[in-house]
Amino acid sequence: MLGGGGGGVGRKRRVGAATATVVAALLTLSSCMDSGDGDEAGPAAAGDRLIAGPSGGQTPKPGNPTSAEQPNGKVLSPAPENPPTATVPPRPHSMAALGDSITRGFDTCSPLQDCPEKSWATGTSADVNSHAKRLGLPADAVFNNAKTGARMTDLAAQARQAVGQRVDYVTILIGANDACRHTVDEMTSPGTYESQFRDALGILRTGLPNTRVLVVSIPDLGRMWETGHDEFLARAVWSVGNVCQSMLDDPQSTKPDALDRRQRVRDRVTAYNAKLREVCSTWANCRYDGGVVNTQRFGKNDVSHWDWFHPSASGQRTLAEVTSRQGYTWG
Repeated sequence: MLGGGGGGVGRKRRVGAATATVVAALLTLSSCMDSGDGDEAGPAAAGDRLIAGPSGGQTPKPGNPTSAEQPNGKVLSPAPENPPTATVPPRPHSMAALGDSITRGFDTCSPLQDCPEKSWATGTSADVNSHAKRLGLPADAVFNNAKTGARMTDLAAQARQAVGQRVDYVTILIGANDACRHTVDEMTSPGTYESQFRDALGILRTGLPNTRVLVVSIPDLGRMWETGHDEFLARAVWSVGNVCQSMLDDPQSTKPDALDRRQRVRDRVTAYNAKLREVCSTWANCRYDGGVVNTQRFGKNDVSHWDWFHPSASGQRTLAEVTSRQGYTWG
């Protein structure tokens, strides 16, 4: 584990070497930036790594889940948003995964590189046990259309790819990069996010009317801050890499404006997830995960210690497990 902090001379040397390695790798970060309008230096990836547990009295209260998703503020195990129908869908013979760096397995194999074989959705690695692996799909019937740095504005193009691939099953996890901007003012508005998602889902509905779609909630980005803000290496990487500055700028600050900024990011993710739920509910073949990924209590080992931001192989395995439970039961 690449951690920062005290100890003897040997430990200091190891930490220094690890930091130098990561900082050097971050020189390549520009190739992994947002694929959207490119008007600012955004994070390397689509959102995502969050983690467990509050870190003290100064931690802002979580903005997720909303009371609509968790009645009376209780922490529940979310049920699938669209309950199973009497007819169990046939097991798919092909699938496509749409989304961002999470679905590309970014940072699971080597620093600042995609590693789709570790993807929660389409990965081939036994230790992740992806959706594709659980379905027993052959490699030539599995398509990973996700793109590191993608935002909701990019989903329509990925959906068109899936239509061309004539797949039976589609997974969607996208939106963390819409909240992970250089400043909170640059976050995608909920209205724009909804419109872009509606357009992309419409492409799938028209082009693949019998295909089943699983829409996965965006993780709570505030948990990622909670996990790493006391780690020296995490703070160094977030700063040098300009990672998700709407949430991670000045990560140890407890000033009111910093607390408010982090809460605004969490609230925006809550709003995005509400839009995913709402739009998905308009099509019988679309299932929302009920917020299960947003409320999942990931552990420290679920986060890549290259950037303290993306899922590790363990995190990818957890994503595969919880989304499979909340997804479809196949015939």
